[in-house]
Amino acid sequence: MEFELRALNGRYRIPLPDRPFVSDYAAEYTSGVGHDIQLFPAAVRDEVLPEASPILTEGQSSCFFHPNIAATSICEVSGRFICDLCKTEWNGKTVSLTALQDLREKGDLTLNNKRVIWDDISCALAVFPLLMWPFTIITAPVALGIALAKWRKGATSILRRSRWRYVVAIILSLLQIGGWITFFIALAS
Repeated sequence: MEFELRALNGRYRIPLPDRPFVSDYAAEYTSGVGHDIQLFPAAVRDEVLPEASPILTEGQSSCFFHPNIAATSICEVSGRFICDLCKTEWNGKTVSLTALQDLREKGDLTLNNKRVIWDDISCALAVFPLLMWPFTIITAPVALGIALAKWRKGATSILRRSRWRYVVAIILSLLQIGGWITFFIALAS
């Protein structure tokens, strides 16, 4: 299928470029004024469809869903032999589309739509109790423990985040704990 881009005045049909980024695109069609364009790479990529060979030789396994097509993989959920037409990737596993649909109907799909963001929790436990400072005797050690325990795992957000919230939580927690130690030493003497 050949794609074309239509010029604004409609007199010219401009061919689609063969690479994703083009400088001075269509300068010959628009009286020397070209544009820098950037296309999504899939727009210029040759479409590669999976091909399934219908010819089976002696002793070769066939696809569970297409008996005339040779199997190329095994579904890691159902254990069925499947061809390239039935195969898909899900969470790093090769599964058949039918097994994926069955998992969806059972509700067994492990979708990561919720995450605990420990760096925000530890920072909040160190900052918010300052409004009612007596609670810091409990929340400061908890915030310090969470920050130190989860430091190695890094931020748990899908978006890439640095560890500065852990650093803030650790510093504030240590200051609060130091304040309480100073308070109790002063109270004891």
